[in-house]
Amino acid sequence: MAIVAALVFAFVIKPDFLTGSTPTNQTTGQSNTTDSDKSEADSATKSDADAKAKATKPNSKSLSSITDKYSSTDVSVSAMFLGDGTSSADTSYSEKDVANTVAARTKFVSAGLYLPVYLAARSNGGDSLTEAQTMMSTMDNAAANQAIADFGGFEAINLWLKQHGYADTTLDRNFGDVQASNAGYENTSSTFDAVRMLAAVDAAGVSDLMNVDVAAEGVAIPTDMTIHAHRGQGIKNTWNYFAVVTTPHGKAAVALATQNQGKGTAAQIMSDVLADIDQQLAKADE
Repeated sequence: MAIVAALVFAFVIKPDFLTGSTPTNQTTGQSNTTDSDKSEADSATKSDADAKAKATKPNSKSLSSITDKYSSTDVSVSAMFLGDGTSSADTSYSEKDVANTVAARTKFVSAGLYLPVYLAARSNGGDSLTEAQTMMSTMDNAAANQAIADFGGFEAINLWLKQHGYADTTLDRNFGDVQASNAGYENTSSTFDAVRMLAAVDAAGVSDLMNVDVAAEGVAIPTDMTIHAHRGQGIKNTWNYFAVVTTPHGKAAVALATQNQGKGTAAQIMSDVLADIDQQLAKADE
């Protein structure tokens, strides 16, 4: 009798290793997850996150393949995807959001970069902002210099830049002041700083204040692209472009700084960069 009972009991509990079923948690009834399963799941999650991160910013290798044809030291590009342009303010952007070429943290002469004055003035309001709006829409050096004065001068502007994470940007002279530049006083910035400023300006909804006709200067703009841009030239043989571009596939900010390249080469580089960004936006939207 005891032998029969034992056999019946063994048949009822059916050890898992005999049936091939997945062990269950006796308390919850859920399948136990092995360390191997968890590792694979974590790996898949990480791969998904990495793919998403790559899709949210341009490809720096692709941009570097353009700049390296000219100079890895005298040409710099930084670019960001902006989505619908409703991102938060400038300090939320970091290096992980930006595609940079080798010289992206190099401090170039920031010819044409009115963005730091505008962003500082916007935080202050009053006469400084009024002048800065004129500066942005007309690239008027006199308005820019008055906006700086109304804000409190170079020391106040530079303190604001430092407090807002623009470590590569310094203003030490009035816009257009060649004599001050020759005397060693200079306005400098990196494309890394400049592209984040573009993103902040666009997030504020005012990128359309930038309306220089860069196509008239030889920049080829893709047919499906709208561009709002500033251009800087002249002092110490610089030629720079700062732009927010929009296509049916999304929006991006692009900063190009050059020295010792000249107008024609700078325009060609910007043309190549815009074509690349156009393709990258389309690919990211797939």
